[in-house]
Amino acid sequence: MTLSGVLYGHGHMGRLHAEKLRARSDVRLAIVDPDQGFNDPVTGVPDFAVIATPTLTHAALAAPLLDSGIPCLIEKPLAPNLVLAEALSTHRHLAVGHIERFNPVFTELPRGDISFVNIERLTPNPGRDADVDVIDDLMIHDLDLLLHWVGGTVTEVHAKGLSVSGTQVDMVNARIELTRESGETAVANITASRVSERTVRTWRAFAPGHYWSLDLHQRTGKHARWGSSPETMRIPKIDPLQAQHDAFLSAVRGERDFPCSGTDGLRALQLADTVRRCLQ
Repeated sequence: MTLSGVLYGHGHMGRLHAEKLRARSDVRLAIVDPDQGFNDPVTGVPDFAVIATPTLTHAALAAPLLDSGIPCLIEKPLAPNLVLAEALSTHRHLAVGHIERFNPVFTELPRGDISFVNIERLTPNPGRDADVDVIDDLMIHDLDLLLHWVGGTVTEVHAKGLSVSGTQVDMVNARIELTRESGETAVANITASRVSERTVRTWRAFAPGHYWSLDLHQRTGKHARWGSSPETMRIPKIDPLQAQHDAFLSAVRGERDFPCSGTDGLRALQLADTVRRCLQ
């Protein structure tokens, strides 16, 4: 079954979406981004839409499509503020593009057992996504992963940030404490920067008797049990964006739910907002 789709936006992520989707035999894709010279005709009602435009435009583009029942995959962050995100999150056909959910390094990481995690996400590109700060640009990936893999209710947040290249915050460190239903607590230390000299995307996670060192950029990892030497993890060779498309198109066909819903996207933004308020 061939699906017809529309991709809005042909910037950095839009180009990646376009390349993967146009290589598929089960998708017929139109691209709309007049500023980039793309204005493909959209005939009839599309089966799906991918929103990869600047964050400020997400709600205006996606809301009428979702209201019409058209499934939408919206790039993170879901919306520029919580009011718009809450309105979008009520739609059951909404999928949020937190691509790290599909990173294969998390294959062997147990959900709900992590006691402490140290996270770094650094990039040497200070000019990227100038419409959002580093929290919504980079840290939000790990805030979503934290809520998904570590779990629990956020009970305490401390944060410090710094602006380097403009008015937006470019470097942030946050300490986040979560409490699970069992009463156990977990602590995360997260650093995000877009003024680094190199690209770093790492998780170092601890659970009773276990330690994982995950490189999300290189897609490698090591696992150690206390008292034994670390072992190299066998990471499946999975393309995260292709896996995301597979999951989204399966949801479009009604075969299964997409693993990152509008509610998930909203929760990540709510935590991002809490971190931001701590800076103030």
